Amino acid sequence: MARHSPSLQRVPDLPPPPPPTPPASGAGRPTASGGELPPPTAAWRPAPGDPTVPFASRTPRPPRVGELTATWRIALIVTWILVFLAYMGVWKASEELGIGTWWLGPRSDPQPLLVRLVPFFVTAFFGILASYNLRRLPWIGVAGAVALAAIAVPDVSRQAGLALVEFVLAGAVLVVSLAALTGRYRAAPTDPSAPAGRGAPAADRSGPSDR
Repeated sequence: MARHSPSLQRVPDLPPPPPPTPPASGAGRPTASGGELPPPTAAWRPAPGDPTVPFASRTPRPPRVGELTATWRIALIVTWILVFLAYMGVWKASEELGIGTWWLGPRSDPQPLLVRLVPFFVTAFFGILASYNLRRLPWIGVAGAVALAAIAVPDVSRQAGLALVEFVLAGAVLVVSLAALTGRYRAAPTDPSAPAGRGAPAADRSGPSDR
């Protein structure tokens, strides 16, 4: 009985498997378990001046044209604080001399409390404005000096010595405010060689003009 040997057929060679395609830029990386990690997210940066971001993490805003440098702004704040304290001295001296200023009134018939606090309201108001980074801060200080001088005018006929002190305080504020004009940021000069539309002054990168 003849044995039939199985016929062997040659299997054709299979093509090699294609190389794995790299993941897309937005896809995650594969893990050992076969899953994918979430795609990386871009780093979040707070917008300048965002009120929902804590102050410490905010991006500092560049200075604008007309704003004062930090040194001159502090000088104005300190000036108003000293004027406030000086008016306290004027109050004490008026009581010791027995001749009150118009806003204090005589000792026997003093002015109402709100009237007696008029110089302090004025100095506190302009002192608070000096703490803000306003563009026309020196001119606001000049307006404050004029207000203090107006407070001193009625005392010329009542108590010339105290009126002189009040005028000195107004003059001190006026001098510091006018001197602060030299500490403003100014626009950078225009480059004449720059192409049209690119030679505008860079307001946010201007340097201080104080010397």
